[in-house]
Amino acid sequence: MSTDVEKEGGPQDVTFFQSDANLKCTRFEPDTFAEPKEPQKEEVARQSWGGKAEFLFSCLSYAVGLGNVWRFPYLCYKNGGGAFLIPFASMLLFVGIPLMYMETCFGQYSATGPITVWKASPLFTGIGWSMILVTFFGSIYYNMLLAWTLMYFWKSITSFSGSLPWTTCSADWNPGNCMLIRTMSDRNRCWRQGGFFAIAHNHSCLLPDGASWLVDESTGNATAPLLDELYNTAAGLNSSGNASQLARFLGTVDKPRSSSDLYFHNFVLSISNGFHDLGFPKWELVLCLFAAWVVVILCLIRGVKSAGKAVYFTSLFPYLVLTILLIRGLTLEGSMKGLEYFFVPKWDRLADPNVWGDAAIQVFFSLSSGWGGIIALSSYNQFHNNALLDALIVSFGDGATSVYSGMTVFCVLGYMSHVMSLPINAVAKDGAGLAFILYPDIVTSLPLSPFWASLFFAMLLTLGFGTMISNVNTLKTALCDNWSSVFNRGQRPLGVLIGICFVAFILGLPCTTRGGMFVLQLLDNYCCTYSVLVVGFAELMVITWVYGADRFLDNVAEMRHGRPVSRIWKYIWKYFSPLVIVAVATFTYVSVKPSKYANYTFPKAADILGAIISVLVITPIPGVAAYKIYQLKSPEPIMQKVRLLSQPDREWGREMGRKPAGYYAASDPATAYESQQPLTATGSYINSSSIIGASRVIVQNRI
Repeated sequence: MSTDVEKEGGPQDVTFFQSDANLKCTRFEPDTFAEPKEPQKEEVARQSWGGKAEFLFSCLSYAVGLGNVWRFPYLCYKNGGGAFLIPFASMLLFVGIPLMYMETCFGQYSATGPITVWKASPLFTGIGWSMILVTFFGSIYYNMLLAWTLMYFWKSITSFSGSLPWTTCSADWNPGNCMLIRTMSDRNRCWRQGGFFAIAHNHSCLLPDGASWLVDESTGNATAPLLDELYNTAAGLNSSGNASQLARFLGTVDKPRSSSDLYFHNFVLSISNGFHDLGFPKWELVLCLFAAWVVVILCLIRGVKSAGKAVYFTSLFPYLVLTILLIRGLTLEGSMKGLEYFFVPKWDRLADPNVWGDAAIQVFFSLSSGWGGIIALSSYNQFHNNALLDALIVSFGDGATSVYSGMTVFCVLGYMSHVMSLPINAVAKDGAGLAFILYPDIVTSLPLSPFWASLFFAMLLTLGFGTMISNVNTLKTALCDNWSSVFNRGQRPLGVLIGICFVAFILGLPCTTRGGMFVLQLLDNYCCTYSVLVVGFAELMVITWVYGADRFLDNVAEMRHGRPVSRIWKYIWKYFSPLVIVAVATFTYVSVKPSKYANYTFPKAADILGAIISVLVITPIPGVAAYKIYQLKSPEPIMQKVRLLSQPDREWGREMGRKPAGYYAASDPATAYESQQPLTATGSYINSSSIIGASRVIVQNRI
């Protein structure tokens, strides 16, 4: 058998010499294929980035998000300080970079989004749909975090002429157990000295032998003898075991909470007692959520052209703010203690497998592997763009940002530890607790507190919107690519964008209710954790084992002007990275605990609902595969259909996303089935490594 297959361009000339009577061996002439169609006038040509910097900044904006600021520093504190940086760097090198490189090449080669890209192996198109569901559900609750941040930012910038609203305990959201940070600090200092802290007596610290002191001597007229007398009374009540009378005498606040804590839970959230009391949406939060979605639409109104310009700000501004906050933090008393806690390693923690598991999870989710975003963003690249360099810059940039954020956070944690007279591990928080409780507490003790609060929440907004822009762009790209003949015309892409944001806004309304925090925590715990690991594992296995690692490396070499790619990537993608994901998934599964928020443990039904959502997210993987097998009308047995659908679609090839609809349409609809899969002259499947780029071979069966 001899073949002459053209690698690129229009029709291919193929000659088969075969005596098998069941095959009609034909030398195909150019008119066997439909002539490539020019895009119709109203069809929207696929956009490209305005320059390499736009893609890099978009990827950095996508990867560097809220988790870098409020998750990574907490993991360092939890897992041995500087010792955690070793497993983190190791996982970044052997898991983060390979996955980033693979997804960048996958999207760049095909110039399509996370659904259409699976024409590389149509049986597994469900992986793309699962990526879309992960991104969609993640966007619903992620934008709710930005809605809270918008409210805090608005309260901060409108407080320049006065004081921040969470700096007082006299508001109507105070149930009676509110205590200012400064008061907590004085109480803790008094307790460490072995005294009684008497709020009812001018916030005095009652100590023996005339050592008592007042918080602010200018506000009280208590003399030393009077303080000694108060101490004797308190000591007597304490020795008699009459705790209730002692509490009344001292004016002790039962289970005190900071003003920032109460402001967030009682005013911003108006939080209920649990899922049984969700309540109605709060109009203030609904308005903020709506505003957050409007910002996303405005940033994407002109596709990647406007998004590419927006990311210059969303990717660079956070570094400016982090630098300002770091410089300010270094001037605060106790900051060096915080940095010491962050960098000085506890080497014994490296023997704990949980530390390595946390590092792998942080790298995997920080780079958003398995979400489809990198595939969508890289699909707008030029074909010969240096994908490896981009993957290295984004991966190391994300890791460096995590460390830089950790330095900033631990500076202020050291200061908070000093102010509160508590060890750092007693003040460290992660997630919403850091952003909406701890940091607002910190700024209340700083001069010009509205300025520092505004700066901090502006940074969170830019970090969050940078990720949201990429998330929504991923959804829009996927839908417009999958139904290009319908959506890629005129103003329809804008309609798709508005439709996505509107549906997500409606589905996000439960997060604006009094029980919205519990809904958000449930989505966070189940929608984008275990299911993402399954999607990432499936992605790796299909690309390397089904599509073929050798073939994929040939595709990458094609983008490198034919320069070969190191075979080490093959072994990392085929063996090492999947094993790490399996280990992380196992670690995640065995460490699952009932969901809770603060002291409220979610009902079992809520966790069951969360597990169902998690399963639904990955259901498209087997579901779409079964549907495609059913839809393939042919007499072949199921395993033959599986092998057929596992091979690349006839439209698969380099920059297929830039080809107009119908470019590869067969001239005879009756040959549509046969033209889906290249066959050898004997009817067997062509080895995957023999098909590169846009090469196509069609053999017609004789009826």
